[in-house]
Amino acid sequence: NLKKLNIGDEIILTDNNIGQVQYEVFDVYKVIPEDTSCLFPVTEGERELTLITCTSKKKKRIIIKAKEVK
Repeated sequence: NLKKLNIGDEIILTDNNIGQVQYEVFDVYKVIPEDTSCLFPVTEGERELTLITCTSKKKKRIIIKAKEVK
């Protein structure tokens, strides 16, 4: 459940080619649906993950930003 993620939480993605990649959440915020600024990376070259889901009333988007843990 993306709505339960908080800063500092761990996300592990599994890929058939790379294997597991671990990320740590560093930002959680809401935007209006038309705001696409969340799609731009902010970690200056580090591997970054952006997850997007709707709020329960679908009026905003919840953005979860995470960066790779090395």
